[in-house]
Amino acid sequence: MTDPVNLLTRRPRGDVPGNAPVAEAEVQLCAFFVGNEEYVLDIMRVEEILPPQRVIPIPHAPAFVEGVLHLRGAMLPVVDLRRRLLGQPAQETRRTRMLVCRLGARRVVARVDRVAEVLRVRRGDIKPAPALMSGGRTPFVVGVCGPPERLRLLLDLKALLRAELERDARPPSGG
Repeated sequence: MTDPVNLLTRRPRGDVPGNAPVAEAEVQLCAFFVGNEEYVLDIMRVEEILPPQRVIPIPHAPAFVEGVLHLRGAMLPVVDLRRRLLGQPAQETRRTRMLVCRLGARRVVARVDRVAEVLRVRRGDIKPAPALMSGGRTPFVVGVCGPPERLRLLLDLKALLRAELERDARPPSGG
């Protein structure tokens, strides 16, 4: 599985003297919408795309964590990306989808407004996000790709959820 930051690494381009032209590596990205913005994730992180499922609420969870989803014997946290990115709850529609994503050894479900497509992009066409976008924090938009009239934001889901993942990894404090 490729880390989103690694998608930005440059590969050799063009002809190398005495050798055949070097083909630039392509990656597949899952494009989806949250509000009016289009985001992409490395398709290798996305295990499945589901229609909306019943989510069991968890008391005292962060506002953007809807609860847990029971999926084939596993309990997976469900994150509302609209609430996490835009600060507003998602309204479920017939186009709403749930992306089951792998983050290292963990799995998490991301609720998105709609899935657009799976696309192939040359690594060199993914440009780093401007440094000012992070506001001094760990950036969760790590790159941009696509034509100027349809720029897509490369999302680092692990960075977006880092505080919650670290909190969950800590052992509970005994009292």
